[in-house]
Amino acid sequence: MRVACPQCLEQVSAENINMQRMMALCAHCSSLFAIELPRKKPKRRKVQKPAHLSVSEDDTLRINFRTNFRLDKNESFLNSAALSGVFSLISVLMAGLFLEGEVPLFLPLLFVVFSLTGFYSLATIAFNKTHISFDGRNLCRSRRPLPAFTARQELALAAVTAFYAEESSVSQEKQYDTARFHVWAELQDGSRRLVVADLTEAYAWYIASRLDQFMPENAPAEGSRLAIESPSEEMTVCCESERSDQISA
Repeated sequence: MRVACPQCLEQVSAENINMQRMMALCAHCSSLFAIELPRKKPKRRKVQKPAHLSVSEDDTLRINFRTNFRLDKNESFLNSAALSGVFSLISVLMAGLFLEGEVPLFLPLLFVVFSLTGFYSLATIAFNKTHISFDGRNLCRSRRPLPAFTARQELALAAVTAFYAEESSVSQEKQYDTARFHVWAELQDGSRRLVVADLTEAYAWYIASRLDQFMPENAPAEGSRLAIESPSEEMTVCCESERSDQISA
């Protein structure tokens, strides 16, 4: 990585760069400055708002939608339906065996619980909406109104540089008739975090573009996201010791 001093424009040697603290010390003019990472520009595309997706915007951007795959093609829904049917059948069989005195009561009750859990999972998939709220600092994702098995998730904007959509690896491997996309948050350290999964292309790109458009307008100052504008006392002490070592050398 090449780093040039903003004061004298001389290139800073690698031993005077501290990547953990994102600070550098110029040996030529003794300037101590923060390193700014270039922001990667993910692929962008413009899309219209899908008809069944609702958006509201004031101080907070809110995006609400139900799963945008047909339930007869939704793998989670089909798996839950199959398991619910199997457990319901076993529950009936176990109830018959209990009445005949061949099994204890807890066995049919156990399979009844499994059946009800499966039916509840079907209800959360069919009736719940995905809710995304973004206030410029924190992004929250939840499934409502029925309490869902997936917990509410939050992502702090301080670590995010961009949002983008990408076709899932499973969708690429299996070559679904309708490709499935994930929306990702690209983080400052080059890693990424999943925002929402398994959307059609139009939904995924629209959500990513709206989140990305909302971020610059309401985000903290660029320096707080990509660079350290004023080094802390610990950083200053560290770099001062490096400067002393250079002078003594």
